[in-house]
Amino acid sequence: MKRILFSLVGLAAALCLSACGSDAPAVPDAAAVQRAESLRPANTALAAQYERACMTCHAVPGSGAPLTGFTEHWKPRMKQGMGTLVHHAIDGYQAMPARGLCADCTEQDMRALIGFMANGKDTSHD
Repeated sequence: MKRILFSLVGLAAALCLSACGSDAPAVPDAAAVQRAESLRPANTALAAQYERACMTCHAVPGSGAPLTGFTEHWKPRMKQGMGTLVHHAIDGYQAMPARGLCADCTEQDMRALIGFMANGKDTSHD
């Protein structure tokens, strides 16, 4: 009886440990945090929107928001597709407020800001 109990406990422990494995979110190092804090879109209007509405969460590790330019945070989100991410940004999703606190951001702005934050590069133009 004890042998069966120990076997079941061992199996349960192994299952728990395997569930805690590689699915844990990546933790940005100091260089990634410094990069996120310093990145800005090249487009001045987009940079102003980013600084006013996005940086508060996306340049702060531990906020729950994916860190700007930290691809390990953005890869699983980008797999959902830009349309889904824009929808989440406009309507709000989990802890993200509706419109990401950017009342004047158009859908095109949202797309550009998401693209910028996902890879740290601005593909829009002044």
